[in-house]
Amino acid sequence: EAHGAGGGMPPPPVGVAAPLKRDLPVVREMTGRLEAVETVELRPRVSGVVDRVLVSDGAEVKVGDVILEIDQRVFVANAAKAEADVARAASHLDQAHILFGRAKNLVEQKIVSQQAFDDASAAVKTGEAEVAAAKATLVSAQLDLGYTKVTAPVSGRIGKVATTTGNLVQGGGPVPATLIATIVTIDPVYAVFDLDETTWNAIGARLRAAASGGPAVPVAVGLAGESGYPHHGDVAFVDNQIDSASGSIRVRARLANADRALVSGAYARIQLEIAAPRPVLLINERAVQSQLTTRTVVVVGADGSTQVRPVRLGESAGQLRVVDSGLIETDTIAVNNLSKIFFPGMPVMPLPASMETGENESTPAGAAGAPPAKPGPAAPADAKPTDPKVADPKPAVADPKPADAKPGDAKPVAEGK
Repeated sequence: EAHGAGGGMPPPPVGVAAPLKRDLPVVREMTGRLEAVETVELRPRVSGVVDRVLVSDGAEVKVGDVILEIDQRVFVANAAKAEADVARAASHLDQAHILFGRAKNLVEQKIVSQQAFDDASAAVKTGEAEVAAAKATLVSAQLDLGYTKVTAPVSGRIGKVATTTGNLVQGGGPVPATLIATIVTIDPVYAVFDLDETTWNAIGARLRAAASGGPAVPVAVGLAGESGYPHHGDVAFVDNQIDSASGSIRVRARLANADRALVSGAYARIQLEIAAPRPVLLINERAVQSQLTTRTVVVVGADGSTQVRPVRLGESAGQLRVVDSGLIETDTIAVNNLSKIFFPGMPVMPLPASMETGENESTPAGAAGAPPAKPGPAAPADAKPTDPKVADPKPAVADPKPADAKPGDAKPVAEGK
């Protein structure tokens, strides 16, 4: 077993790092809910029997995707009849034009009365109106035929389809239209939360400007079961009045949702930036020790000496904590292996570590306390496998104990390389 120069144990290796200096924004933490940007209740515009349902419950759909089809036969017949009515009205109009032209020539020759000419003129106008009405009826019939295909008006995720093939759906009128399904948009989504009146008075102007297209006000969101606030967005809407009952105002932030992790209606933790970033010192949570209500860290000198120093901590930033007082930027503190420091002033072997993760950046040979094993003699470059100069690749083993050896006489033998 390795020992120090004076015969005692060597100083334990401890990862050390300086506090991180960063610009950290001033934030306010609240709770809220996620909402879809658009929610559509899908209902048919015409009544009929469902011929086919073309999507499954919970499917993601795009604008124009057909959700279901209603039996088209009646609507096809109505459209054909409307086309025939247009042709008939056009024929009547052609005949009225011919009679009008003939009456015009005869009235000029005073062969027919003015009354006959006026009747022919009125017949032309009546024919034109009949053609226009027939064309409008045709357009309506064609629209009804198109409405037999119920399509998605927005892209998003559809809920449970409340009807199946063979069921009668109502398209409105005296009876409310049948609700087929609900579609919610999924990218982006809104995070909705209420801001108290005091905070609103402090930053309301910034929020109004951001919602109107000015400088963005960032918002971070975390879901139940998530660590930190991994989802990010910006303020997009502020309500026009404060709720007199709750004393708060409704704010809405828009968040990208490309990975579909954010679901409408979910509980959300909201972190809103309420002031410009300020410079702070940050240390890893692993470096902090607790003694009742006091928080301390171990400051490590360049010579490995240690000193316990109380600190006052602020808010959390992931795995890091803001240091309000007790440390300066040039201090070096222990961030791991603190359990090996048994008393204040105990010397340690400082190893460079990352304050971000609390892990050592590198571990020198022998840092664990035992000296490194000495390598065996190197083989000549031109040695062959059968060359006697080549060292035996098998590790050395301890000589067997003599018959009269005592249990404590045996010593371990380091393996050769």
